[in-house]
Amino acid sequence: MTEDAAGTHVGNQNVASDNAHVDQQIGVQYGDTVFHEATVYTVSEDDTAERKHDVALSYLTGGVPRRAENLFGALVFNGNPSTERAYYYVLSVLSERGFGDLAAAQATGIRDAGKVSESLPEDEWTRAHDVVRRLLDQVRSNSGDVSFTAVAAFGDLPAERQDEISRHLSLLVSGVVEQQLDAERKNKVGAERFSADRVGRAWKFFEPEPAAPARYRPQTFLPDLAERRPAVVGGIVAVLAFAGLFFGSLTFSFWGGLLLLVAGCSVLVRHGVEHAAQLLHAALRSNAPVPEDGQRRPTAIDNLVERCFREARPEEAENWPQFTAGYCAGLKRRFNAQFGYSTQPVRQIKWLVDWHARRVARQWQSAYFQGQSALAAPRGTRRWQALGFLVTVAGLALLLVALRWQVVPLVVGGWFALPTVVEVFGIRRAARFQLAEAEALLIEETAEYHRWRAELADRPMDGEMARWLALDKAHLKAEALRAGNIAEQDLVSHVVINQLAPFSRRGVVLHGPPRYTAYLVTVILLTRHGVRSSRVYLDFTTGEVKNENWQVFGYDRIASASFSVAEKTSKKRADRPVRNRHFRLRLLDGAEILSISERLDSVNDAEVDDAELEGLVAETSGMDAALPVLEAVAHQGRDWIEFETGRRKLWSSVWSD
Repeated sequence: MTEDAAGTHVGNQNVASDNAHVDQQIGVQYGDTVFHEATVYTVSEDDTAERKHDVALSYLTGGVPRRAENLFGALVFNGNPSTERAYYYVLSVLSERGFGDLAAAQATGIRDAGKVSESLPEDEWTRAHDVVRRLLDQVRSNSGDVSFTAVAAFGDLPAERQDEISRHLSLLVSGVVEQQLDAERKNKVGAERFSADRVGRAWKFFEPEPAAPARYRPQTFLPDLAERRPAVVGGIVAVLAFAGLFFGSLTFSFWGGLLLLVAGCSVLVRHGVEHAAQLLHAALRSNAPVPEDGQRRPTAIDNLVERCFREARPEEAENWPQFTAGYCAGLKRRFNAQFGYSTQPVRQIKWLVDWHARRVARQWQSAYFQGQSALAAPRGTRRWQALGFLVTVAGLALLLVALRWQVVPLVVGGWFALPTVVEVFGIRRAARFQLAEAEALLIEETAEYHRWRAELADRPMDGEMARWLALDKAHLKAEALRAGNIAEQDLVSHVVINQLAPFSRRGVVLHGPPRYTAYLVTVILLTRHGVRSSRVYLDFTTGEVKNENWQVFGYDRIASASFSVAEKTSKKRADRPVRNRHFRLRLLDGAEILSISERLDSVNDAEVDDAELEGLVAETSGMDAALPVLEAVAHQGRDWIEFETGRRKLWSSVWSD
């Protein structure tokens, strides 16, 4: 793996043990980014309280609780309080935080929000807020009676409130309380992961808004007459010789020869043009590859065409690259001419290239796509040309009988001029064929454009994507507990870290956190007896989980933890560096049992504000919550459990003050 060469890198490192060895290893991530111009995360100081509330709720639902905390806090404590806002403020404070992350300021804010809620008329938000406080009381008091009361009240809440509380208190509620809460919900989580037609809709989030197809006028190149001087001279000679035929006696043989000459030449030209036009059009339709300048670098459109045709390749098409080379060359010429200098992102025509690739894949066995013309020259064209030639010869013979020796220069001039005339008119007619086909193709493309837009009409909102991911993480944690045969009461704490999987695509709402088509999800369970770490590949668009690997080890086997940060200059904000973080955990035998990278790969995304995106990635990956816990485990070993219990008691005293 290599560092990104862009920008200046500054190495920073934290070492949790004298035995730690820190390397600058950064996991490479690949991905295309699709941007959505939704404004769910856009807010300004001049916006109304309702607008700020909506954006704050979007941030909380989207998995960015720190930004939600700031917005809800300003609303609750600066003159726009409500029971709903107080409830969501408390959730945003507690979300993605463990006891070690809750300082006195957060406890004070939670208490003050409770006082605000109590001063307002009771409603459903007050009851939900009260359940949160009861659950926190239970966690700090370890009273079984309070636990039963809190869980019973939790079960009386609407399903939406239960989901919110379970999701945002996941790092705080553990042990017996979590076991009882899970008993209320565990059977629903597995099914809700696929709710709202996730499999049929999630993939649409990563599809860009399509650009409408444009009319394409194929270029036609007429022969350069400067390079056809013999034809021009021959034409002039033929015209003068033809005019000279009328000087002399106008006998029957003259008129008969003239009539046959004109008729024969007309047939020759007409069917010659038809034949040339059909052959030229067939050659153009075959899309034979045109040799390109080896010095020309492939454009973004070239790469898009190559990728789409590679993905559409039928399994049985062993010669697919050679088979589609001509068609790809034609598309590259067309789309580079149409969109090469456009300011719109190339990804917006991906749907169109995909359609062409599927179209070729469906028809690749037909004669047309095997390189044969689907518009062959009409039968009899050659016969008509032969007949025209014979009639012309007969006419010339009669003119010679009438002593018209001008036929000699007429034949010589016509020999040079006639092929050029046929070529010029053949090219023009072939161009009309191409224009007609281009219009027919535009109709098909427009129909596909409207069909594709209708297909994307139910694209999921960012909040739905965040909810599915949260349910995935809850499901994976439950599966890790089940696979490890770990009882909830033995679980002291846990962390879940999600990373961009290699070669996955990225979707981003303006000012929102990135979503990925696939994740690498790491679940670390910290129990009273040891640590269980597991990693899986999550196909987010389908919810499929595969390639699990796990390790179990005792606290006394941990040798070191290392944390490294590489900084690079932001492309859009030079005053704010982008940090790429990497965490490692090693055992006494030197084995690296945990290696987690958090890195942006927005080098090719000119629209990305990578400094802003870095902060959003840090907030939503779970790494911010995981690092303090894992560092403490590496420092303190099994004693970490006692320190964690002490932190809870300390927080409990602050909470009670």
